[in-house]
Amino acid sequence: MSSTPLQEHLNPSDFAMIRDVLRAGGFRGVEATANSDAKKAASVFLKTEFRNGKRTRETLLLALQSKRVDLHKGLAVAISRKSEAIDRWQDEGGQ
Repeated sequence: MSSTPLQEHLNPSDFAMIRDVLRAGGFRGVEATANSDAKKAASVFLKTEFRNGKRTRETLLLALQSKRVDLHKGLAVAISRKSEAIDRWQDEGGQ
């Protein structure tokens, strides 16, 4: 078991920051040019990045910008092995 606590649930200020990053990256708001699939993929990507330890607006925006082209093309963005392991653990009944 890890000695570093994993923050599974995002609090309202975390969601606000992720929405702000999505807006700044062009994936949210009235001026967003991304289609709905790209917006959803960007949101999932940022939540995963946050869960994996990127907790500042700047690091999340850099991560989003690095995947921007893939997200706009609708390509699946690789999820880290840590995130996959957590998801599998939860699917198998982990708490």
